[in-house]
Amino acid sequence: MKPTALSTTQFFGLQIMVLGAISFYLYPYLVINSTSHGFWIPIMIWMLLSLVGAWLFSRMMALHQGKDAFTIVKKELGWLGILLFVLPLIWYMWRSMVVMVSAHTEIIGMTILHTTPGWVLNGIIWIAVFLASGGFGSIVRTASIFLLVSFPISIILFLLAMSDTHLYLGKPWLQSTGDFLTSPRFYASSCIWTAYLYLAVCGQFSKKPGKLWKSYAAATICFIPLILGSVYLPVLTFGAEMSRNLTLPYISKMDTIYHYWLIIENLTAVFISSSMLYLILALAIMVNLIVTAVKVIFPSWNDKLLYLLTGAITYASTLLVPSWEWIERALMINTPFRLYLMFLFPLVVVMKSMISERMKSRS
Repeated sequence: MKPTALSTTQFFGLQIMVLGAISFYLYPYLVINSTSHGFWIPIMIWMLLSLVGAWLFSRMMALHQGKDAFTIVKKELGWLGILLFVLPLIWYMWRSMVVMVSAHTEIIGMTILHTTPGWVLNGIIWIAVFLASGGFGSIVRTASIFLLVSFPISIILFLLAMSDTHLYLGKPWLQSTGDFLTSPRFYASSCIWTAYLYLAVCGQFSKKPGKLWKSYAAATICFIPLILGSVYLPVLTFGAEMSRNLTLPYISKMDTIYHYWLIIENLTAVFISSSMLYLILALAIMVNLIVTAVKVIFPSWNDKLLYLLTGAITYASTLLVPSWEWIERALMINTPFRLYLMFLFPLVVVMKSMISERMKSRS
């Protein structure tokens, strides 16, 4: 039975949730510390590059309609494609899950659940595994519900946070020395622009996989004010120099919001709680992606066993994370793999297919 095709709106919702899961924590710190001013410039550069990468990835998905990216790569490049794409993507997704769960655990422990052990908070991965085990359809349905809760809260908090900002602290707005090009943190900040990689499992759910990049583009354009806000709101409140010394600039900004008419005093807790919905949904997609990739290599393996193994390995790995500094270093180490998967590999597959088509037409 052919899976029900998803609408552009549903793909849009999925992309929004993935962007929300990785935009508010380490990302502001990476951008603010990558340049001295003109923070919007590195943000927009990566946004434009990611649109190119999403287009390339969609072109790769369109090579064999109705197939996931892993099956397409196996058909185009054989086992070499599995070695060059499937295994690196599995490794990258696993590392990303460990970083995301560990980062959120640290933040929750520092802000709202001070006495709760980390091994309990890390258990959020099992919620994602349970959601992923229901199939991609259950992830999509849950995304629609989560989006209706988390996205409006993010917008409301963003608007409230604008009330005590000072525009002069963002100067110079248009000037840039290009110093970010030599900063490793600039390249590590590409982490939030990988949302289109999760389209790898969406081929069989799309009638026109070659146009999947449009849902990513729409989600990115819609979410860009929040991404800019995650960087600029701390800068316009504390100044650039002080913001560089904050590990979690946007969380610190949330702590400063006060209005006498607000019923809820701890808006930081509200923000983190709503952000957990982004996280759960993104983790569920990643777990589903890993299981789908492994099934291409080992088709006979049991799905339920793979979901349990993925959850168990990820959970055990989060318990071994020693410090916040390790999380930041992991983002840096992941950068070459991330850029390879975002741009180089889909370009190679598309070019290989084009060359093969031309050789066939000539013969």
